[in-house]
Amino acid sequence: MRLFLSPEQFKGDTAQITDVDHQHLVRVMRARVGESITLLDNCGHAYHATLTQIEKHTATARLDHAITLHSEPALSIAVGQALGKGDKFEQVLQHGTEVGVSIFIPLQAERSVVDIPPAKLATRLQRWQMIAKGAAEQSGRLSIPQVLPPMTLAQFWKWCEEQKAQAILLTPAPSAQSLFAFLTESANPQASFAIAVGPEGGWSSAEVLCTQKAKLPCVCLGERVLRTETTALVTVSQILYHFEHFTPA
Repeated sequence: MRLFLSPEQFKGDTAQITDVDHQHLVRVMRARVGESITLLDNCGHAYHATLTQIEKHTATARLDHAITLHSEPALSIAVGQALGKGDKFEQVLQHGTEVGVSIFIPLQAERSVVDIPPAKLATRLQRWQMIAKGAAEQSGRLSIPQVLPPMTLAQFWKWCEEQKAQAILLTPAPSAQSLFAFLTESANPQASFAIAVGPEGGWSSAEVLCTQKAKLPCVCLGERVLRTETTALVTVSQILYHFEHFTPA
């Protein structure tokens, strides 16, 4: 059983569990006093703890000892995912967190069919962050991925430049270089990687031109065309495998 708490909830050798975390602990996990639990502060610290008190609105856990977890990828990967129909972005959030994504950025592409009204943006961001939190707890992550506010593709490329992230645009275009070839020819990035995944209707010609002007590569995943909610997961998995496990002869 794992829970992320804010640093303020840790005081001395105890931690206070409140709000939605308390509800999840009591109603979903059916936790009882005396049970062991892993608590994380989302700042790189993790503790083995024991529940000592469960009340109506709060629970208390004793921090028995700190533990060392090695569940974070060495390479930080940001996924710029174009907003799609239904829960597609939420699927990418959940499964991308499990795979090892560090940052999610919803992209408002020219062919996106979803437009979030400004009045609903804060609520949507809060929901997305909670989905990332739940997925991080379930999958054993040491930190919760960030979910940033929506950007256009041009804004995303500017953000990548500021972050010094090695960036690519995913496209099924026949002229695009294969991801395998790109990774084989690439030097190991020092800090971060970023990918942009388009909507169901693909990138517009203006967005492709924007990418070319930024001198960024257009990359494909092979002969088969994947759904937008699948593309990021396949790409991130291959990038992490290549840079973390592949050793050139």
